[in-house]
Amino acid sequence: FCHGVLNTDNMSIVGVTIDYGPFGFMERFNPDWACNHSDDGGRYTYAKQRDICQWNCQKLAEALKPLLNPDAEIELEEAVG
Repeated sequence: FCHGVLNTDNMSIVGVTIDYGPFGFMERFNPDWACNHSDDGGRYTYAKQRDICQWNCQKLAEALKPLLNPDAEIELEEAVG
């Protein structure tokens, strides 16, 4: 299974995609396959799904950072790299 648009606004914190968006199933394994035909840059290829999900979680952590206790910033930096 490959999701074609793993944007920050359509992925839950547990990794569930909550947008209909383009998606597809591969007939043969191809890590460079992108089911979103408008993805000319290959951002949403099957091989990059994990990295995109991690990037999305990183952006969520950055958005929440101002709300955290200053002592928690060290833990956040360690968690997101």
